[in-house]
Amino acid sequence: MGKIYLPNDPDEPGAFASALAIGDSWFWYPNQNILETLVRHPEVNSDHSNIRLIGYLGAELQEYVGTGKYASQVAHWLSPKFNDGFSEFYISGAGNDAVNYRLALNADCSACDTAEECISPLGLDKLLGDISNAAAALINNIRWAYKGDSKLRPIFIHGYDFPSPDGRGFGFGPIHEGPWLAPAMDDCHVAADIGFRFEITKILISRIRDEVFGPLASPSNDVIFIDSAGTLRHTPDKAYTQDWANEMHPTSTGFSKLFETCWRKPLYDNGIMKS
Repeated sequence: MGKIYLPNDPDEPGAFASALAIGDSWFWYPNQNILETLVRHPEVNSDHSNIRLIGYLGAELQEYVGTGKYASQVAHWLSPKFNDGFSEFYISGAGNDAVNYRLALNADCSACDTAEECISPLGLDKLLGDISNAAAALINNIRWAYKGDSKLRPIFIHGYDFPSPDGRGFGFGPIHEGPWLAPAMDDCHVAADIGFRFEITKILISRIRDEVFGPLASPSNDVIFIDSAGTLRHTPDKAYTQDWANEMHPTSTGFSKLFETCWRKPLYDNGIMKS
C-alpha cells in the first residue's frame, strides 16, 4: 500500500512521492477519497503508489494560481529542487468555485418552472470562464516547470458526478461542515422539490464538463480528463445515500465505484496501474 504525503510531511526513505496532487475535498475527504482509493489499490504499481498532496478542503481552483492562497505552495513543489521526482500530476477542483458563486443561480427562482430558468446565463458564464482560466493556468505552470523534459508527464484532471442537494453536510465529532448546495438554493427561493433541485446541479456539472474540463483534455499535451458524471446513484433512487455521504462527497463505496469505472483505465493506459 502506498502513502499520501501532506504538504509538510517529509518523504520517507524508499517511499518517495512519484505524483503531485493539487486539489480540493475529493482528494482530502477523511479516510475516503479518490487518492486514498488509488494508493490502497492492490493493482497500483509500486513506483506510482506514493503521492504528494497540496491544496486544501474547500479550496477553489483560482487559489492555486496567480496571487491565490495556495499558489506559493504549488510553486514550491514545482521548483527545480523538487520537480524531478514527480512523474504524473492530479488536479481536482471547481466544486467549491461553484458553491462560492452561489451555483450561478438567479437571485429569485420562485417563479421558475424549469431548472434552466433558475440559472443566470451571465453568472454561469463568469463561473465557467474563471474555472477555465484557473485550470489552464495551473496546467501551464506544470508544463512550464518541466519545459526542458524530452517526454511529457501526464496530467489527470477530473470532473464530478451529479450531486443531490438534499441538505446533508459533514459531521465528525465537534467538526461540522456544510451543507453547501441546499442553502444556496434556499436563499434563491428554488422550489423545494429534490428532483427539481437535482436537475440544477446536473446542468452545472454538465456545463463544467462540456465547456471547461472536456476542452482542456489534449492528447498532444498529455492532459487526460477523467469524466465521473453519471456514475453514482442519485435521487430519487432510495439507495443513493450508499454512494453519497453528503451533498458533495461520495462514500467509500462511491469513491471505489468512481475509481473502478472512471479512473482505472486511464491510469492503466499510463502505466500507473498493473494489467
